[in-house]
Amino acid sequence: MEDNFSEDAIVYGDSWGLVHRGVLEDREIERMKALRDKVFGKNGVAVTTMKPIGRVEIDGEVYEARLDNGYLDVRTPVTVVGIDFGYLLVKELKTEAK
Repeated sequence: MEDNFSEDAIVYGDSWGLVHRGVLEDREIERMKALRDKVFGKNGVAVTTMKPIGRVEIDGEVYEARLDNGYLDVRTPVTVVGIDFGYLLVKELKTEAK
């Protein structure tokens, strides 16, 4: 069975879950889209331990965030890969060794 959701019908993370319009009110969908547009793909840093939920700082603002799974220490670099129910979905930003 193929789902035919439009961009207006969902707010999505990179590879984590879908939030269908029937679950949230339109204004919440729009709020999450605006948040996604503001921070998606940006880099930041964990300001609390992520186990897997915590807080991150992106462009000088602090947001509630979560990892798909696992644990990150304070000051670990992260990148935003999506939004899910008001949380930023983040993953560790891997940097190449020089």
